Amino acid sequence: MSLSAKQYRQYKLIVLLSTGKPVSKDALFQEMDCSEPTFIRDLRDIREEFHAEIKFHKASGKYQMIGAGAITPKLVKYMREAMTMREKSGSSTNGQTVVLDKEGKKPVSLSLRFSVLRKIETYGYRNGMNRSQVVEWLVENHFGSKKK
Repeated sequence: MSLSAKQYRQYKLIVLLSTGKPVSKDALFQEMDCSEPTFIRDLRDIREEFHAEIKFHKASGKYQMIGAGAITPKLVKYMREAMTMREKSGSSTNGQTVVLDKEGKKPVSLSLRFSVLRKIETYGYRNGMNRSQVVEWLVENHFGSKKK
């Protein structure tokens, strides 16, 4: 089973808190390796999805699962196994990067004769492209290679 990063964090949080013993906030942050807003969202999701009662003790700075709700020992065992499989498969979140850079686009307006527009649309229909893709293809293949 492939776990998303969110599932992995939530499973880890459930496993850490499932003992019923208080766990320090710092230990959870270090173990979860995420920001505080992400931690708070995951905590809220666990409370809502599993109806778990998780309390924060301000004096000691520790979280404790008071009521497990729908979290059973069998479910915790399944979560541990899923986390172990993910760690063994090497798909850990550490070291992975996602490149979100995307070439910018600018909407433009062109005044074209209907015959030219029909040719663009026909070519695009035959090749599974939209008008913008056809124009980009034309520019790259016919204007991009010539040097003046």
